[in-house]
Amino acid sequence: MSAYADLRRKIMGAVVAQAIHAVTELGVVDRLAAGPATAATLAAELGADADALTRFLRALAGEGLFTLTAGEYALTPAGELLRSDVPGSLRHLSRLMTGEAYRVWAEASLSLRTGGPAFEPVFGAPLFAWLAERPARQADFDRAQAGLAAVRAQPLLERSWDGVGHVVDVGGGNGMLLGLLLEKHPGLRGTVFDRPGVVSDAGVPQRCRRVEGDFFVSVPEGGDVYLLAQILHDWADPEAVRILRSCRAAMPADARLLVLEQVIPEDGGPHPGHLLDLHMLVLLGGRERTAPAWRRLLARGGFAVRAVTPGERASVIEAVPG
Repeated sequence: MSAYADLRRKIMGAVVAQAIHAVTELGVVDRLAAGPATAATLAAELGADADALTRFLRALAGEGLFTLTAGEYALTPAGELLRSDVPGSLRHLSRLMTGEAYRVWAEASLSLRTGGPAFEPVFGAPLFAWLAERPARQADFDRAQAGLAAVRAQPLLERSWDGVGHVVDVGGGNGMLLGLLLEKHPGLRGTVFDRPGVVSDAGVPQRCRRVEGDFFVSVPEGGDVYLLAQILHDWADPEAVRILRSCRAAMPADARLLVLEQVIPEDGGPHPGHLLDLHMLVLLGGRERTAPAWRRLLARGGFAVRAVTPGERASVIEAVPG
């Protein structure tokens, strides 16, 4: 591919992302999971314009999501990853990258000039405050985050939990991640901790209690392991340090902290974390961090890093009170 074609493809990436979201939300992917179909059949079944759907499918076939054989479309392995019923489905990521996030990215130059998030200038409030006032959008956001939990949980599920009794999931949302952990390791019990209104009793897994509060102020005491799963990347360093110090104040001397996050390389080589770093900046004012940056941040929060275990989608940073 020529440099011109490569750059043009990157510039048009927003169109691809929106097209993926549109056909996924329409139900095309889940319908094709049952077997190939023509665009006309799909349009009739799903309530779409046949010509428009043909053009969307043709474009996304060129992106490797569908095949076209004898007039019928079918899913490729990449397209299968957008199904609603497969572990690790990326349809949730597609949903998160559209809607409000897409509108905010139209003003990304604000973040470039100021170093702060663009969400509040666009929507009038920071993301989490905005969601708190809109229960339906909060529920959509929580479902999307829960859908990604199975993917990012793997490094936690696969590690040894010998000698651990009680896990406190700080910022644990609807409890999905902690639920996966307790299901995999029956000897554990847990506490899911998040803002009021985020955690419901219906969503709390077995052997787990729900606690509401503000992790900038305090977190539940008495855990053997404290878990921060893709929480700190939402925040700039001063706020992240406050969260860490709340955890440190609640922890017994022999407790451990597990941070599940991206650890991005310091060079400019390709890495998915670099794009996520920009997304955290534009949406929230947060950031992804390199290994040295994680060590410095955790030290400021009162912790010493003991080990970093790389994973396919995220790494586990193990730290102890310093």
